[in-house]
Amino acid sequence: MGPGRLSVYTFENIKESIESAAILLLLLFFTFNKEHLMHALYFKIYPPFFDVVIFPLDLVTHLSFFCVWFIFQDYTLTMYFQQAWRDKRLSYSEIPLNLTLDNRVADQLWVPDTYFLNDKKSFVHGVTVKNRMIRLHPDGTVLYGLRITTTAACMMDLRRYPLDEQNCTLEIESYGYTTDDIEFHWRGGDHAVTGVERIELPQFSIVDYKLISKNVVFSTGSYPRLSLSFKLKRNIGYFILQTYMPSILITILSWVSFWINYDASAARVALGITTVLTMTTINTHLRETLPKIPYVKAIDMYLMGCFVFVFLALLEYALVNYIFFGRGPQRQKRAAEKASIANNEKMRMDPNKVFKCMNNEQYIYYSIYSSLLMLVNENTFVHC
Repeated sequence: MGPGRLSVYTFENIKESIESAAILLLLLFFTFNKEHLMHALYFKIYPPFFDVVIFPLDLVTHLSFFCVWFIFQDYTLTMYFQQAWRDKRLSYSEIPLNLTLDNRVADQLWVPDTYFLNDKKSFVHGVTVKNRMIRLHPDGTVLYGLRITTTAACMMDLRRYPLDEQNCTLEIESYGYTTDDIEFHWRGGDHAVTGVERIELPQFSIVDYKLISKNVVFSTGSYPRLSLSFKLKRNIGYFILQTYMPSILITILSWVSFWINYDASAARVALGITTVLTMTTINTHLRETLPKIPYVKAIDMYLMGCFVFVFLALLEYALVNYIFFGRGPQRQKRAAEKASIANNEKMRMDPNKVFKCMNNEQYIYYSIYSSLLMLVNENTFVHC
């Protein structure tokens, strides 16, 4: 190795060492110097848009987990939530590099007051460190990323359950700054939200999603709002196996009693009561997995129809039992007995009618029977 090559190699190493040392010093400056952060006049309580008419803020979201809890009328969403804005006070030109800073630096910077309007419960992940990212660009652009899990409200219309489609929305809004101060945009337009196509839900399929930008007016002013709307379609396979097939089979099973002999009361009653109780159990289990809502659902109408058919099958046996063994047959039997007694009385009172109805052979038998009967009566009288 010649002297010239050695000097070039040494110069390149020195240059890299100087750049590394400069970056390290800048990182240390950002991390530990709380009074003078990149600028002697920087205060995090002052927003960076005093010198501009409207301050733009870009948002990017990557979804990694999605779960719908329709019993609580909400859904849980885990996402990488990124916000970007430009703060000229943080611009630098000495090092033409993007700087990724320690997450604790975010506590010393001004950050937008973004919040989720329909949020029930949210938190920033903190394993193994707090999941925050701060990245600076030379022109003062700040990229602020968070890994958030939020549970947001979603008012569902369950009238067509389980053949329903739902629309759930995540509302993102500025809490204090109005549209005169700040403006929200989806960074990248319709491609600002990623990861939706890789989400798999047990009971739903994400059919479509929309990104909406609008301004909402309250008594305190007009505020920017971004909306992420999901269109969810419920998968019917689970309900075919858990609700529809069992109820169909139980209803058909209740009709088996029509082919059982009406004398087999134990078998028919046991079958009818068992099917009625089974349908009641299916209906009760379904109600436990649904919110208590005031209107009737499609599944309620279906199960009620099945229950009516099962109940009528049991009621049919009660009707058959009444027809064959109830008051009707007893009345008919008593009427027949009364008619027979009355007929015998008439025959005794008018014996000539008996003789008129008899032929010669019947008359001979009747005479012999009468003689024997008189003989028996006389012997009985003498004996007594």
